[in-house]
Amino acid sequence: MGEALNNEKTIREYLLGRISDETTLEALEDLLFADEEFCSQVALAEDEIINGYVLGQLDAADAASLEATLGNDPERRFKLDLARKVREKALAKSVNAVKEKPSFFGSINLFFRQPMYAGAFAVLLIAVLASAIYLSRKGSPDDLAELRSIYQQSRPTETRISEFGYAPLTQVRGAPESADQNRLRRIENSLIEATEKNPNAQTRHALGVFYLTQHEHQKAIKEFEGALKFGDDAKVHNDLGSAYFERAKTEPEDKRLEDLAQSLEEFTKATKLDGNLLEALFNKSLALQELRTMPRQAKESWKLYLQKDSSSPWADEARKNLARLESQQTLLKKDEQILSDFVIAYRNHDDARAQTIHDETKGLLKKPALQMQLSRRYLIARQRGDQAEAKESLDAMTFIGSFEQAQHSEFFFLN
Repeated sequence: MGEALNNEKTIREYLLGRISDETTLEALEDLLFADEEFCSQVALAEDEIINGYVLGQLDAADAASLEATLGNDPERRFKLDLARKVREKALAKSVNAVKEKPSFFGSINLFFRQPMYAGAFAVLLIAVLASAIYLSRKGSPDDLAELRSIYQQSRPTETRISEFGYAPLTQVRGAPESADQNRLRRIENSLIEATEKNPNAQTRHALGVFYLTQHEHQKAIKEFEGALKFGDDAKVHNDLGSAYFERAKTEPEDKRLEDLAQSLEEFTKATKLDGNLLEALFNKSLALQELRTMPRQAKESWKLYLQKDSSSPWADEARKNLARLESQQTLLKKDEQILSDFVIAYRNHDDARAQTIHDETKGLLKKPALQMQLSRRYLIARQRGDQAEAKESLDAMTFIGSFEQAQHSEFFFLN
């Protein structure tokens, strides 16, 4: 597709606003964004069209097409005005030139007396100005790089954000220092402005990353989902999964499970798109571990991660998580028996027996606790597509919550 678009005729038709096919337009704009050489080729073709218009070399149809594009393209109007002024100045010098034998500088002056040379100079000047503007923008501070630098000492999320380096996770983070607050405010304004001017996958992803670091999870999710409308991208899926994972920490149990399940889905999509994306492999393992539904899969996921990264500080965290999982395996059989006894009592409407089992485990606040096991059971059923078992698990959690509220005025278990 790219080769078919990269020809002089197609580029000229695009610049004159005569391509109406949306698919072709999107493909051209994607190519302009991704291919610097193609972008330069288009810029040169645009300069030639403008030069031809100023010199009166375009036919009536092409001139009319160019004029129709000027209303919505202030940059092109600027180029056209500049070319006109340069040519007018060159022609004025030609008319007022001194008639005696020209000096060296006079000879240079004569060079620009002819309209064709004046027009060529206009094209050259426009190209130089465009290059200067491009280089000045390219040389401006990278907002995301600056954002990453702010979190070099302590990372903002438990999960790995794409392209962020390692930093330990500090459980208690104070408010950013005033200098960092000013930097964050400026970065946010810059990213918002870039997204408003040019909404695409890159700008929306960048703004989403900013919101993720600030724990504005809903805003981050909105930007990441907007970025994915431009096409699948492993890093965007990874960061979207991070937003769901981090948001789950603030949600009640049922919503928490939904967010964790969604995070696992996004991390899985990212690893399918890029099997070597370490951020997504790490996060997928973390999500499996946090869900506590498939410890064997979580262990295998951590081992896969360590095969690809065995020496970084992230690998040290992976080993600690793997060791924690392995130490918990001895309790699985007992947990399953507790859950089975409770479910049988609940199904038989043996409320006294079900409440007794709950009372025996609720103080543990770890794996044998029924709320935790029912949460895992809900997620497993949801992953299998077993809606009946998922509903039963949620209803059972509600039963426990209602019991605690009625008997002990305790709202902790009420979702």
